[in-house]
Amino acid sequence: IKSSLQNRIKGVFFDYGGVIENIFPDEASYARGVRVLRGVLEGTGLSITEDALDSALKKGFSAYESWYRRNGYREMHNTEIWKRFVLKKWCADEDISRTVERIGENLSCIFEYYLYRRRPRRNLVRVIRTLYQNQYTLAVVSNTISQTLIPERLRRFEIDRYFKTVVLSSVIGYRKPGVEIFAEALRYTGLHAEQCMYIGDTISRDIKGSKDAGFYRAVLLPSGLSSTKDKNYRGKLKPDYAIESLLQIYDVL
Repeated sequence: IKSSLQNRIKGVFFDYGGVIENIFPDEASYARGVRVLRGVLEGTGLSITEDALDSALKKGFSAYESWYRRNGYREMHNTEIWKRFVLKKWCADEDISRTVERIGENLSCIFEYYLYRRRPRRNLVRVIRTLYQNQYTLAVVSNTISQTLIPERLRRFEIDRYFKTVVLSSVIGYRKPGVEIFAEALRYTGLHAEQCMYIGDTISRDIKGSKDAGFYRAVLLPSGLSSTKDKNYRGKLKPDYAIESLLQIYDVL
């Protein structure tokens, strides 16, 4: 691997779900998540069946996706997502609404953790450490409604200290493919887009967003959900490179 001191690329930015951790559709994991969420809600006094919660989750997040697409890929605070879209029927009760507001982050973290089966990418720690030791500036840029799950996962893998910044849509209020989230990551790192490479698992969000933001290279690392996430994409954009493992990042650099 070439040192970044001798390379045009100074920053390597990563998507989280699909890149740092591979993710796969998994009905059993999702069902466990519904049960855990139901338990949390019932513990606060909101009685709901698993079937009703499953329906509320699917309809609510589908409606929320339509909302953010109509609103320039803005990201609502997670408590508002639960109150206005997912648990709207129950939050007509002011006591329940206040409770949901209090536990919104916990609900978001549980939902996103169990939504898919997840596995850290092979050679994850080795690659991240090597890039860091070769003086590349590292960052995570990710769509997520939770503010805590991704930082906790990075700490669990003991790689959090290698990243100069972790920019989450739930914190800054914008989602990929909007350029705002990429611009925020660049601001935090002090780098220019033409000095950076972005690695994501989707054309519609990652490749489009990073190219629109002016990144020097946009790299696709497909995940178990890439085809599902990109199924409605009708654009003609292509990645600068497509790789199959984190180790191939060295070849791109």
